[in-house]
Amino acid sequence: MLLPAEFDFHALEVFVLTVELGGMTASAQQLRITQSAVSQTIARLEQGIGATLFDRTLRPLGLTPAGRALYERATHLLATARTMVDEVREGANQPIDKVTVAMAESLAILLTGPLLSRLGQRVARWRVRSGISLNQQQDFLARRVDLLITGSSVLEKQEGVVHHDVLDDPFVLVFPPSFRGVADPIAAAEGLPFVRYSLDTGMGQRIESQLTRMRLRLPNVIEVDIVPQQLNAVALGIGWSITSLLCLAAMPALIPDLRVEPLPRARFARRIQVVSRAGELGDLALETAKLAGETIRKESLPPILAQLPWAEDLLGAN
Repeated sequence: MLLPAEFDFHALEVFVLTVELGGMTASAQQLRITQSAVSQTIARLEQGIGATLFDRTLRPLGLTPAGRALYERATHLLATARTMVDEVREGANQPIDKVTVAMAESLAILLTGPLLSRLGQRVARWRVRSGISLNQQQDFLARRVDLLITGSSVLEKQEGVVHHDVLDDPFVLVFPPSFRGVADPIAAAEGLPFVRYSLDTGMGQRIESQLTRMRLRLPNVIEVDIVPQQLNAVALGIGWSITSLLCLAAMPALIPDLRVEPLPRARFARRIQVVSRAGELGDLALETAKLAGETIRKESLPPILAQLPWAEDLLGAN
């Protein structure tokens, strides 16, 4: 039996994306085509299959039983097709066509150069993005991102997502060099405002969660969303903060202008991971995780540990 002419991989991709983004408008925006083109593609797919896929009386669009059955099978079929293309290209010594990788800002500073210099030949077209990790995770779910290098993933329970651990990045206290008080959040909060890392970021939420566990409520006086803002504010004596070793590694020149101390209690860390979709990109995600771990251990951390030798104990088995 020949497949209907309307049943092709492009039509399946449009259908699956429309389901995952919740409507034809969002799907059209992602694909950079008109909503009419999305509607026509799905209509042709329905005609070829001989079944209605969406219940158009519902807002947002709902799947019919046939639509649900097709979605479950189409996601697996598309994953298999992408794997096949990657494997064929790899077998023919051809690079993967295009990969979009997204990283938290501090990780992008440390890893962009090593990633492109050592794995660059694996991909014909790289798109490297940095920004707020929670936004990047939404872009990953919407297939605008193929690889995530992140310290804040809420995708652990997402079906079809693979996580490759890199290492744990411990958090530390940072004070202005003029601060002579006890290196403790409670003592610091009595004399200086807390420079809060934005709650729109994964790192900010992680820090806030830990402060809650410590039963420490700090006024929201200063809030920033990038590491240079945070560390420069502290170096200038504006306040104190909580950051991570890798954030310090992204700005090593500032360390002499900071008083960096371990948390006296309730120590915590963020786990750096490379996140990808199961069955896609061959072993690129795994190799990226290995590269990230090697780069951080051999290049990023040694200058920090030379200035803060006590931080070696925070890294544990890393």
